[in-house]
Amino acid sequence: MENIDEQQIRLWWSLFRESRKSSPEEPTIAEIRIILNKTQNYSGYFTDVETLISELKAYSQYNIYFVINQIDGSCTGREQYNKIIRNPTSTTSDSDIVGRGFVFLDIDVKKAAGSNSNEEEFQYSRAVANKVYKFLRDNGLCDIIVNMSGNGFHLFIPCRIAATKENDELIKRFTTAMGFLFSDEKVEIDQSIFNRARIAKLPGTYSRKGTRNNPDRPQRMAYIVKYKDELVDNDIEYFRKIANMCPEPEKPSQSNNFRSEKFDLDAFLERYNIEVTERVKINGGTRYILDHCVFNDSHKGKDAAIFLGDNGAISYYCFHNSCSQYTWKDVRLKFEPDAYSKRDYSEFQRKMPYYGSPYQFREVFKPKPETPENGKKWLSMKDVKYVDASSLPTIPTGFGGIDRAVGGLILGEVTIVSGSNSSGKSSWLNCLGLNAIEKGWKTAIWSGELVPYRLKNWLNQSAAGKSYVVKKDGYDNMYYVPQATSNKIDLWTSDKLYLYNNDYGSRWEQLCADIKELIKEKDVKLVIIDNLMAVNLEGVDGDANTKQKNFILEINDLAKKENIHIIVVCHPRKDVSFLRKESISGSGDITNLASNVFILHRVNIDFQTRGKDFFGESKINSYMCYGNVLEIAKSRATGVCDHLVGFYYEIETRRFKNSLSEHINYGWTEYDPQCTIPTNELYKEVEKDDEEDKDYSQYSDSGFETIDTCPF
Repeated sequence: MENIDEQQIRLWWSLFRESRKSSPEEPTIAEIRIILNKTQNYSGYFTDVETLISELKAYSQYNIYFVINQIDGSCTGREQYNKIIRNPTSTTSDSDIVGRGFVFLDIDVKKAAGSNSNEEEFQYSRAVANKVYKFLRDNGLCDIIVNMSGNGFHLFIPCRIAATKENDELIKRFTTAMGFLFSDEKVEIDQSIFNRARIAKLPGTYSRKGTRNNPDRPQRMAYIVKYKDELVDNDIEYFRKIANMCPEPEKPSQSNNFRSEKFDLDAFLERYNIEVTERVKINGGTRYILDHCVFNDSHKGKDAAIFLGDNGAISYYCFHNSCSQYTWKDVRLKFEPDAYSKRDYSEFQRKMPYYGSPYQFREVFKPKPETPENGKKWLSMKDVKYVDASSLPTIPTGFGGIDRAVGGLILGEVTIVSGSNSSGKSSWLNCLGLNAIEKGWKTAIWSGELVPYRLKNWLNQSAAGKSYVVKKDGYDNMYYVPQATSNKIDLWTSDKLYLYNNDYGSRWEQLCADIKELIKEKDVKLVIIDNLMAVNLEGVDGDANTKQKNFILEINDLAKKENIHIIVVCHPRKDVSFLRKESISGSGDITNLASNVFILHRVNIDFQTRGKDFFGESKINSYMCYGNVLEIAKSRATGVCDHLVGFYYEIETRRFKNSLSEHINYGWTEYDPQCTIPTNELYKEVEKDDEEDKDYSQYSDSGFETIDTCPF
C-alpha cells in the first residue's frame, strides 16, 4: 500500500492552517475526516502537524479529507483531540466555523460513481481548471491555490469572510454562477459546496475510489499544484461581482402583463432570431451557447451564453472584457425596451455607447476614401518626411542617468510611473516637474491624493533646498518653508507651474477638458497625473479593466494631438513583493500602450533579496548605497529596458539627488536680492558627502536574469 506524502501535508498545513491565523498566538486547528460509508467515518482534531502525520499513517488506505475553514478552538475539547477515532459523537458543523479563510471550487469529472477518471477525462478537467483560474484572475481574484484532487482539480481562493448567513448566501450564489459558467457534459463545478464546514481532499493522500489495479482509471495522489508562500486575502467585493452573474428569476413585468408564469426563454430567442448553437444540460439548469454575443457579433465560438435554471432563473454572460458588464436584463432591454422600468432602460442606454440604439441595427462601417487633405493611404519611403531624430525636442528630467539612457521625455508620448507604497513616487515627480520648469518647460500637476496646499508645501521644500527649509519644533523629521521664501517661489513658478483645483472633482471628462484648455491657453508641455486609481472613470466605457485601457488610449491620443508629454502614476497590485512591469495594477494594456514605464524601488532588504533574482547579485549590490533606484522597465523610442538609475533622498527637502554632493539652486533665487550663500558648515557637509561618494566609485552595472513562470 502506498504511503502518504509527508512533505505535501506539511505544505498544506502551512498554507491552509498556519497562514489563516489572525495572530501568532492563535492556535492552529485542523480536523481530519475519513469517510468509509454512510455508517462509518473517522475524525480527529489536531493542533500539531507532526502528531497529525503520525496518526494518518495507519489510515493511508482510505479517502482522507480536511475541513477547509477556520474551526472554533473549543472543538479541541472533543473526544478525538490529537487522535483519530471511529464514529465520534461530534464533528465540525457550520456553527463551529468562525470564519471563511478560503472560497472553494471543486472541478470534477462526470463519471460512474466509485470510479476514477481516465487520462482523457483528467486532462479535460485540467483544461477547464485553467479556464476557471484565468477567469478568476481576470475578475480581480489572486493568490489562488490549485490542488489536484486525484480525479480533478480544487481551487481555493484566500479571503477573510465572516461567518454570517448573508455571506453564506453570497458564496452560494458565487458557486452557482461558476457552475453555470463552466460546467458542461464532461466536467462539473459542484454547486453544493458552499457551506462553511465543507471538506476537501487532503493533499499528500490518495483518492481511493475504484480499484488500485486498474491502469486505465488509476488511483492518484492529491497534491498542491500552484501556490504562493504568502497569501493575499481577496476582497469580498470580487466574490460579489461574480455572484451577481448568478441567474435570477425573471419577474413579472409590463411586457408580459405582469403574469406570474415562468418566462418562455425559447420563445424569446425565436422571436428575436437569437441563434443558439448548442444547449448543454448542467446540474441545476441549461446553458444556451449562442452563435455570437448579443452586443458584439465578432465575439463567437462559445464566448457568449444564456443560462436558464430549472427554477426559471436566467442570466447572460460574454467572456470578453468589453461585454462583461452586460446582464440578462440588458439582453431583454435591447429587444424589449419597455420590459422593466424607465430607470433600468436609461441605465442600459448608458452602457451602450458603441452599439447604438436598441431600436436600430448598428451602422455599417464605411471606409474613409482617399482625400487630398489626408494624402495617400499607403506611403512610399520617399513620401514620408525626414525628421532628424537627434534634434527632436525632449523635456529633460534633470536626472542624468535617465536623460542619458532615454534622452529625456519625448513630446507626444505617455510615461507610466509606478512603485510600492512609500517608494517616493510623488516626491520624485515633484523634482522632475521643478527640473522641467527650470529648463523652460511649462508643467501641470493633478494630484488625486494631495490637496493643493499640501502639494504646494512639498513642492516648496524641494524648490527651496536645504539652506531655506526650517525644522518644525518638537518633530524629528518635519520641515517647512517660511512664507517669505514661499512667496519668492510663487513668483518664480508663476506662469510655469499649474496645480489643479480639486474642488472641480476627479471625473476624467472634466479633467481632460481642463487639461486641453490649459494647453491651449498656457502652452503647457508636461502633464503629471498622480494617480490613475484616483481618477473617476465613471464616464469611460467598459468594465474596470476596459475603462483603464480606454483611458490610456485617450491620453495617448491627447499627447500626440497636442504634442505634449503625459506622466501617469499607477499603483502596483497589493500582492506584489518586488514590483515588475506586469505587476502594475489594472489592465495589462496600461503598460503595453505606454511609450515608457518607470518603476521606483526603495532600497531595502526586499530590494536586495528579490532584486538579485531579476538583475543579478552583483548589479543589485552596486545599488545598495542609494536610498532609491528607478528602473527603466520600458522605453519604446530607445529600446532601453531593465536599466537602473540610483538616487539619494534628502529628507529635509524631499529631493531626489543624483549624488550626495548635488545642490541645485532653482531660478527663484533670482527673485531674491538678499539671497544668502550656504554657510561654511554646509560646505563642510558637502565635502564630507563627496568623500562618501568615492566609496562607491568601484561599482558598475551588470547583467540580469529573468524568471519564467509555468501554468499549472
